Parts: sequence; structure tokens; C-alpha cells
Amino acid sequence: METIDFHTHVYPDRIAEATVRHLAAAGGVSPEGGTGTVDDLEKVAERAGVSLAVNLPVATRPEQAASINRFARELNRRGGRVMSFGAIHPATEEPERELEELAEAGFKGIKLHPDYQGVYVDDPRVIRVVREAKRLGLHVVFHGGVDIAFPDDVHATPTRVARLLSSLGEGAGRVIVAHIGGYRLWDEVEAELVGSEALFDLSYGIAEVPTEQLTRIIRRHGADKILFGSDYPWRDPADVDRVLFRLPLSEEEFSLIRSGNARRLLGLPEAGE
Repeated sequence: METIDFHTHVYPDRIAEATVRHLAAAGGVSPEGGTGTVDDLEKVAERAGVSLAVNLPVATRPEQAASINRFARELNRRGGRVMSFGAIHPATEEPERELEELAEAGFKGIKLHPDYQGVYVDDPRVIRVVREAKRLGLHVVFHGGVDIAFPDDVHATPTRVARLLSSLGEGAGRVIVAHIGGYRLWDEVEAELVGSEALFDLSYGIAEVPTEQLTRIIRRHGADKILFGSDYPWRDPADVDRVLFRLPLSEEEFSLIRSGNARRLLGLPEAGE
């Protein structure tokens, strides 16, 4: 069964080691999935049976976006098992222009991380970016819930994400909330986000959610709105796969989660076509 990993992170070779080391120290975690280079992710993906991995870059300052997106463009031209979304910061002065450039360059979506970008997910600047991304046909992936490097001020609680979705009206299905809708806030996810148009990915937190609750979230929200994700280099996609296959889901549900939904969102043909 094919797997598409919708949540990974890679960095240019010259900074990958230092970047991963810095992030690991900030969060008090170890990179269990790999080193954070493109070549390493290619190897990890092949070993785990992942046919495509989506890189989700984050611009922590507006001026970082240009260099990050140059690397992302190079990655997409390179081909192989790794493709990249684009980066934008909500505080940028002309988000419409930057988003148009990303769309024209063929990017399928963008990543926003409210904690690292210092802005709440329901802030008017974020809503402006998401509305324009939606207009341009771009998907928007958010970090959801607690970030272990910033545990005391959660910028993307499920309640705040629900406010964002409400402000968008129709078309909220282009929003993907990482970490099963909100890392370590899964009771709030069930109360505020399950049943919404937004999609969830399974990255990082899948092994921490009680099996019964995780199964309930998937079934109530709909397997057609769940994406496989590892959060490489912090998790190995093979480990996510093992947890996923312990869930009492049907073959059709597994197929949607592992690749079917991602193919639909990315506009890819069905496997074998």
C-alpha cells in the first residue's frame, strides 16, 4: 500500500546539522527520524515505503522567506521522493504578491507555524494570508496545539483554529491542521474541530493519543480528512506506520489516510495511472 508523508522538514546541507541541533535543544527532543538533509530523507522514505514526502518550511521572520523559497524551488526542480511547499510570514507587508509568486512557481501550498512566527492563528494577518492562499488554490498547513519549545503560550489552540475556519466560510478544506488537529489538546480537538472542513495530519503525536480516542477522532472527522505525516526528522515514517496499522480501521480508510487524500490534495493521478 502506497504512503505519502505530508509532513516533513529538510534543510540545505550546509545548515542542516546546526539547525536540527538548535531545534532539538530548544524543544528538549531528539531527532529520531534522521538528520534533516534531503538525501537522508530520500533514504528514510525509501526504507519506509514512502513514495513522496512533502517538505514544510517555516519562515520565522518575513525576510527569511525569499531564501527559504529559493531552496524549496530547487527541491521541486530536483524531483525524486521529496517535494516542497512554500514559506511565508504573516507579518510580511505584501502577502498577496508573495503568494502569487508561489502559485505561479507551481507550489501546492504553504506552511505557517504560529508559535515560531509569534502570531495567533486567528490574527487578522493570518486570516488575510489564508484567504489569499485559498483564492490562489494553495493549501495551508498549520502547526496545531502545543509546541514543546513554547509550551506556555499556545498560538494555535483548536478553539482559535475554529475561529479561523469560521472566518473563511466555504473553502476551509484547504486548511490542514498538523498533529491531529492540536498536539496534546485532543479533547479540545474533539470539541472544536472534529467535523469541520479542515484536514488533520497524524504527525508527531500519533503514538501519544489513546488508541480509542484516536480511532474516534478519525471516524467522527472522516478518514477522507486525515493525512499520513511523520514530522521527519523528529519522527521516522516507519514508526508512524506501525502505530497507524494497530488502529481498527478498514482497508479503505487506511488507503485514504496513507496516500489517497494526499493525492487528491496535490492533484496527483491515482497510483498506477
